[in-house]
Amino acid sequence: MRGADAIVRALEQEGVEYIAGFQGGGLNPLWTGLRNSETIKVFAARNERLGVEIADGYARATGKVGVAMTGTGPGATNTLTGIAGAFADNIPVLLLMGQVPLSQLGKEVQQEVSASIFDTLVKWRGTMAKVEDIPSIMRRAFTALRSGSPGPVVLEMPQDVLMTEVPDGSLLYEPVGPGRKAAPAADEVAKAADLLVNAKHPVLNLGGGVLSAEAWDEAKELAELLSMPVATTLVAKGVFPEDHPLSMGMGCYPRSRYASGASLHMNRKADVVLAVGNSYRLPNGTDGRPIPEGVSLIHVNADEHDLNKQYQADVPILADAKLALSAILEAVKERVGPGKGGLKEEVVAEIKQAKDKDLGAWEPVFNDTSTPTNGYRVVQELAKIIDPDKTIALHDAGGSRGYMSPFWNATKPRSYLGMGGMAAMGWSLGGAIGAKLGRPDDLVVHLLGDASFGMVGMELETAVRMGLPTLTIVVNNEGTGGGLMGMESPTGPPPDMAKLTGNWSKVAEGLGAYSERVEDPEDVGPALKRAIAATESGQAALVEVMIKPMATPGLPDDWTI
Repeated sequence: MRGADAIVRALEQEGVEYIAGFQGGGLNPLWTGLRNSETIKVFAARNERLGVEIADGYARATGKVGVAMTGTGPGATNTLTGIAGAFADNIPVLLLMGQVPLSQLGKEVQQEVSASIFDTLVKWRGTMAKVEDIPSIMRRAFTALRSGSPGPVVLEMPQDVLMTEVPDGSLLYEPVGPGRKAAPAADEVAKAADLLVNAKHPVLNLGGGVLSAEAWDEAKELAELLSMPVATTLVAKGVFPEDHPLSMGMGCYPRSRYASGASLHMNRKADVVLAVGNSYRLPNGTDGRPIPEGVSLIHVNADEHDLNKQYQADVPILADAKLALSAILEAVKERVGPGKGGLKEEVVAEIKQAKDKDLGAWEPVFNDTSTPTNGYRVVQELAKIIDPDKTIALHDAGGSRGYMSPFWNATKPRSYLGMGGMAAMGWSLGGAIGAKLGRPDDLVVHLLGDASFGMVGMELETAVRMGLPTLTIVVNNEGTGGGLMGMESPTGPPPDMAKLTGNWSKVAEGLGAYSERVEDPEDVGPALKRAIAATESGQAALVEVMIKPMATPGLPDDWTI
């Protein structure tokens, strides 16, 4: 048995189904084992970065570990952006990195790149220095991927180690299972429960840690028991149903990006904040403004580095979100008493009033008939057509994030794949392919700008080739939105940095996808319906909509109902 075969066997035993990436230096020893595997499918992306982002989208959509592979040299450096995005949003992605033989390391041979380039962007990195290390390194990798706060892991695999033969049976591997989670301390749970039960206006904020811990049921039950208004971070959008009467949408306390009118209004009244799984990363977890005096913060997070990072919590709890919420819920039930608690009509009414006023102000934008149209209308036309319970939506960087995230109604966990810690342009295309790979029965749709598609658009061919019928919506303002709006200013980018060209529907047609280009706002809905029909028949589809540049204005702090 060779070292490479032991790696493949370990991946099989850990339940890995797909590996996306690109062949390159150091990976050849793996091909025999992967070709013979009955449970792992390996396939090529058009770029190593997108291979990682396919694994990222798969992980976000399924809650499983996503796996990618790359050769050394430029292949490895290409993956840095994808790994950085997974690290910033705490996504469990395993990157298998081929490497030149150990005997050549440090001699500057062609394409030699040390895996140390990933050190600040991973939860853990391992190097297989000898074949006997493989089982222990694979165990450590999957333990890190599934335990505590998730994050990416990179494994460096020197080619000669992969080729080393050992007696069959000497590299036995036992899967690590679901990982290990930290439980909260009893005294911290008691303090949190006391604060919540005695609060007049408690609010609940949910971050990505609730999503990765699959703690949405506990969060919903606690919110309903105490009638707590609920807001989420961008990464956690959908972990609490946004059609629920207690949902404020986005806008974590004291304020975060895309804060809704409901969150602005209800946050002003808050006296106790329970933040679970929120890393308080700026600007999607908070905008950094101080928490006022008299407001108590209970902060639950599985990563000790996130506690007391931005705000000093009154009750910091280092624990898994599901275990912490379960314990707090039971403690609150004991204090409230049987048959007590439940939704308060006045709280529900305030949230609804704020939502209605907020959305009402946007109606003219949503229904704007001018040509070219705007990105907000495109999103609203899409929302009229899809079934939110059977759709996975992804946004991209820049304008598309603003067009979609504040107004998309996410009704189920993992029905909206939000990203933002790194916010790489073009992330959503690979993410959508990975999501479709993991959830083939759902409509998977993503929105991105023409500048983003120009960076990654060739990956649409991967969706076509692999029979993964995703729906790509390109909102084309013929440039970078911020650049186009600022290029007339002496402090803005010059026009040649802001203006772009390209007919991406023709590119999509050349790549084998169903495609349309839309210029009339009235044609947006019908075009999207035809594209969705194409995906239902098994064809990847792209709709390109010509739009005007438009900013995403935030509500002023003094906004009120």
